[in-house]
Amino acid sequence: MLENNRMVQASYEGNKPSLASIIMMPFLFTLTLSIGNVVSELIGSLLFNNLEESLFRIYMQYFQYAASFALAGAVVALFMCKVQGKNWRSIGLFKEKAVVSYFKGAGIAFLGIVAIISFLQFKGELTISAIPINRGVHLFGIILIILIAWIIQGAAEELFLRGFMFQAITVRYDVYKGIIIPAIVFALLHLGNNGINAISLINILLCGLALMLLVLKDGNLWGAFGFHTAWNLLQGNVFGISISGNTMDVSLFKTVIQTDTIWSGGAFGLEGSLLTTLFFILASLVLVRQLSKHNR
Repeated sequence: MLENNRMVQASYEGNKPSLASIIMMPFLFTLTLSIGNVVSELIGSLLFNNLEESLFRIYMQYFQYAASFALAGAVVALFMCKVQGKNWRSIGLFKEKAVVSYFKGAGIAFLGIVAIISFLQFKGELTISAIPINRGVHLFGIILIILIAWIIQGAAEELFLRGFMFQAITVRYDVYKGIIIPAIVFALLHLGNNGINAISLINILLCGLALMLLVLKDGNLWGAFGFHTAWNLLQGNVFGISISGNTMDVSLFKTVIQTDTIWSGGAFGLEGSLLTTLFFILASLVLVRQLSKHNR
């Protein structure tokens, strides 16, 4: 059914990746993140040294996100281009409908987050209150660095998982393993996060599957980039909810979870909620149906 899909065909362009490169890339990606985190901490300490403590912490957090994921994403892109002999199109960065796909992915994330939060608020499992904005002349800088950080982070992870991993496994084995294995790797990368449990692992796996289906449906990586960025931005910096167990220092709203239940997600955030499970299952079913129609 997927043999003629643009992303599947793009996988076969360039040099066939070795099994060793497939096995080593997750370790190289995480190692590069660690190196980038250390280097960016040193650079950031110099750049933001004169700021007050609260601002210093905010700028450092997102500067480290941006720098470390930019480095990790660059390593993946360079490997695909220089070692595999690919170009930007065969990586999955087609120019056609790039902006439309990006904002469509972001829109899906927005609908999912708002629907889940609205239901939890209706059930009385969380309360939302506005936080006064008082960052003075630094407000624009904070907004800018947060946006840049999530844009880079979302793109880097998707380039690694739905770009390199999907294409490499599809070429060596088949497209269905190419869909499933990166989603498993995506889940495993979150094993050390605060509050991780069975539901959250399943949700991250389902998220990976849904994003891969979105990539196949759109025929590019842009929609997955947009979804990933908007999903994290909305949870962490709009609603002030933990992102995969990680708490952000700045947000527009303060969301207080009243009870730690299978519906609220607890310390892990919305990704530990059964509502998120239902959302990703529903999204995947819709995307499978659309893919089936498109490939008839």
